[in-house]
Amino acid sequence: MKSVIRQGLFVTLMSSSIILISCEKKDANVRSGDSGNLVNITTEGYQQEIIDSANRFAFDLFKPVLADAKGTENIMISPFSITSALSMTLNGAAGETFEAMKKTLGLEGKTLVQINKTYLKLMTEMIPVDKSVVLDIANSVWVDKQLNVKQPFITDLQTFYKGEARDIDVTDPDAVNIVNDWIALKTQDKITEMLDKFDPGAAMLLINAVYFSGKWRYKFDKTDTKEEPFYVTPSDPKTVPMMHQIHNFKAVRNNSFTIVDIPYGQGNYTMVVVLPDKNMTNSDVANSLTLSLWQEWMGLLADNSVFLSIPRFKYNYKRLLNKDLIDLGMSIAFTTQADFSNISDQSLVITKILHQSFIDTNEEG
Repeated sequence: MKSVIRQGLFVTLMSSSIILISCEKKDANVRSGDSGNLVNITTEGYQQEIIDSANRFAFDLFKPVLADAKGTENIMISPFSITSALSMTLNGAAGETFEAMKKTLGLEGKTLVQINKTYLKLMTEMIPVDKSVVLDIANSVWVDKQLNVKQPFITDLQTFYKGEARDIDVTDPDAVNIVNDWIALKTQDKITEMLDKFDPGAAMLLINAVYFSGKWRYKFDKTDTKEEPFYVTPSDPKTVPMMHQIHNFKAVRNNSFTIVDIPYGQGNYTMVVVLPDKNMTNSDVANSLTLSLWQEWMGLLADNSVFLSIPRFKYNYKRLLNKDLIDLGMSIAFTTQADFSNISDQSLVITKILHQSFIDTNEEG
């Protein structure tokens, strides 16, 4: 009887800000350079379908995360970071594990080459599109000495995800610090303590890091910032520093909520804020979200003079995504039935998918 040791595949994700719909539009008109000329970012049909699937997955994942929030807890996820790391992992999956992960991501009918080429395009074309913001995307794969990895897997991550391949000894007492230092470097020291230990049997880590730094196109005047109530719920105000300005923004209001689109830099990237009316809760709005509804809302945005008041805030959020992804359909990847034979002939199973995000919003950006 052959004894099989199941080794751990640990996927970790982090982001210093939120990247969502605004950076993934088909034929998106974006301003480039001081002249304000428009540049079209075009995608192939299959690439737009993969982008739409990623955005659909984002809303699917957001709902259980929100449902699990305690009281008035803040939550924050970076769907681009999550789908990037899962797509890297998909390159190592086979059989039922591969199909389950593809289905969870909404990528049925798409080939691995199509998926990889789409993420390569997003990585290479999102970064330089607006020189007035900083967007860095870093991927890496860390392999313990006990694991014999197939070279095609490493090559694909290097080719399509610009991933760094690193060797690591998880039994080294300094191994956690080595990984955390890499993450801190790639996130400009915004995330510094992602890991606290390695689980027994850890064999590989796949890491995606996203760093976004954008100055508001229309900055807030610090002298207008005042301590005022922010209503976490209609009956639960908190006194916070509120920033104010009056300007023309793309916005829309109906009887349930108000939406405003706040641009960074030259307008290529934006923060979309949805404010429920008193008769609606955050959960009411979030649970109604679908990709088609979001696209409908974005189509309703129009130039309006807006008196904008938003809080100045800084927030860090960490979450283990295992249960969320199991509930969405990829449970086999966490079990002894997992098949990651395109990574190694040694048995592997995902032990942990950890996500951390950080945001700092002030008068500058």
